[in-house]
Amino acid sequence: MAHNPDNDYKFWLVVNPATWLVPIFLALLAVAVVIHLSILTSPKYNWIAGPAKVAVK
Repeated sequence: MAHNPDNDYKFWLVVNPATWLVPIFLALLAVAVVIHLSILTSPKYNWIAGPAKVAVK
């Protein structure tokens, strides 16, 4: 089946940016927040929350 440029508009009838762009961005934001929270609450990956190193004299 060859690509017909005259049918390109049909893709945007299904994937309408006015309908799907905001939900996709919100889902992406939710994934980013969950990943950041899991990293920040895990001492394995969060070197900032680790125990403070004390200098030995």
